[in-house]
Amino acid sequence: MRIEYTREELESLRDERYYRTASLRAHTEEQALAFVNQVGFCFLFGEKGVEIPTLWGAVVGSRRPVPRSNRDPDIGRAWTWKDSLPAKGSVLYGRLLRGKPMLVSLEMLPTFYALSPNYGDLEDYLLQYEEGKLSVEAKNVYEALLNEGALATSRLRQVAGISGGGANARRFDRAIAELQTELKITKVGISDSNRWGYAYVYDLFVRRFPDVPEAAREISSDRAMTTLLERYLRNVVAIEEGAAKRLFRWDPWEWERTLERMRESGTLAEDVYIEGAKGACLALASPSPST
Repeated sequence: MRIEYTREELESLRDERYYRTASLRAHTEEQALAFVNQVGFCFLFGEKGVEIPTLWGAVVGSRRPVPRSNRDPDIGRAWTWKDSLPAKGSVLYGRLLRGKPMLVSLEMLPTFYALSPNYGDLEDYLLQYEEGKLSVEAKNVYEALLNEGALATSRLRQVAGISGGGANARRFDRAIAELQTELKITKVGISDSNRWGYAYVYDLFVRRFPDVPEAAREISSDRAMTTLLERYLRNVVAIEEGAAKRLFRWDPWEWERTLERMRESGTLAEDVYIEGAKGACLALASPSPST
């Protein structure tokens, strides 16, 4: 069965899935959490060339672009909730897909963790370091948290021996991104300990979410990839295959095997057309309701 979408039809359907409507707009922290739980994972403000739900879209309840002014009240709400929800342990906020800031629901965390190189032990990092798969800066940051507990950014840099600006600041930022992407550390709060009165507080992922590694052991990598792609397609309705591949960045053989599993199970639509698309498009055979 051929499935066809004009661009406007697709965006209108996404408006419902992304909470970009006046009736679904998130006015409270509880409603923002409900949005993250509904979509499973989303970016904070979005990224050029990436199609994905955003907390910003749910906060404004429209397709309104992100303004440049930090004084915008909607910017303030989005910024506040992306801090308060992780501080309460209600979601994960960190750099995962494409290394971009995103929020992940507790339901989806084991699925992401199943695709990480971790086994759920505090000492996992040592083997990766010995195999050359973890930078020395990331090792030092991890060990600082392992030995000291949760630390604000300024103190973490001191304990890890990466203080100062310039090259050291870039080395620290790369280490933080590396550890977040691999779900080794996570943001757990905000501190006013630095001169700007605003700094992230980090801790080890397994201390913040101790039940996730055990839940992830029941999820194979094949199942994890299928679950993530199906949730993504449910959210975006339909997408050019190339765009989806660039988001997840799985190896080509993993991508093809995931699509084949979905075809065999009947969950992947076979003939999808999006107005103006230049390549193959993906959609679920039986899209789920938006809410």
